[in-house]
Amino acid sequence: MKGQLIFQLLTLLQEETDEAHRMSQQTIAERMLARYGIKMNRRTLKTYLDELTAAGYPLCSAKKTRTLPDGSTEILQTDWYLEPQFEASELRLMTDLLAAMPAVPDTQRSALIQKLMLHSSPMSRQAQSEQQMVFLHTPPAKQLLYSVDILCEAIRRNRMVSFQYCSYQLDETDKPVQTPRLRSTGDAREYLVSPYEIAVSHGRYYLICCKEPHRTISHYRIDRITDIRIIEQFERLPVEQLSGQHTLPENLAEQLYMYSGETVTCEFLADTKILGDILDWFGSCAEISRAEQPSLLQVTVQVHPTAMQHWALQYGQYVTVLSPESLRSSLAEIVHNLAKRYPRESDPT
Repeated sequence: MKGQLIFQLLTLLQEETDEAHRMSQQTIAERMLARYGIKMNRRTLKTYLDELTAAGYPLCSAKKTRTLPDGSTEILQTDWYLEPQFEASELRLMTDLLAAMPAVPDTQRSALIQKLMLHSSPMSRQAQSEQQMVFLHTPPAKQLLYSVDILCEAIRRNRMVSFQYCSYQLDETDKPVQTPRLRSTGDAREYLVSPYEIAVSHGRYYLICCKEPHRTISHYRIDRITDIRIIEQFERLPVEQLSGQHTLPENLAEQLYMYSGETVTCEFLADTKILGDILDWFGSCAEISRAEQPSLLQVTVQVHPTAMQHWALQYGQYVTVLSPESLRSSLAEIVHNLAKRYPRESDPT
């Protein structure tokens, strides 16, 4: 009975108090009676509050001096409250990160946010209830959290997994739906992989793995994985046995757009205006120095060439690739084809 009572007291303090919502012992006793039907005298309640403090819970109170009828004084503790497990700013950060995960279904996202709010202060819960969010996302993945659970277990137990991998197609009503990739025979293709890590890039979950029978690193969007299962009889392939791969990709440049394959050293000039963007995309892995022109930066990164091609086109107005020559040639061809698609009115037809 004592264990249940102290748990109920803790729940009351967690859900109804914070620095802006303090309670005297009298108010706590009244709330315990109203909420749980439990009547507590002041001495018993103080004992339980002291036990929570001794157990390490961040229970706070104010001390006041009271003069007794005989002229002596005693120290009273009042204005009790429990410090929330998360600050309002920390909760906002976590809920915003959840909001930025495009593959999480709205119902699961809301359920996760509600779980987080159980550890917040009354003020934070009130602010959350008044907050309106609009999720501008691609269609969610119903199996995302389940797939993450299975992958975490497989990685922990050093086992391989199999799954189907989907692409988007339009159905008969022109609504985008996920459909498994097919073999030439028309059957759904089964992927057998050794899972190594789960990476987050631009709000999306990726599986870093090795797909049989290859011996190279591959990346798969976890929100596009379906019908995943652990293959009990197969241990995953050690990273050391992969071709030319002794460690997993660690820096932002190597994981740019999450392309798989060998990386190259790329040098480019960039306008100083996009220094912040360079740091956002490549982080501290980019070697940055001043170019001869004051308005330009010279940058060197180790990056997948196709990923760098997409990035250079995205920032084409501000970036000039210097090397490798193969990347310059592919960019020149793309830009030439684009110019033919978008002729200026003054250009001859």
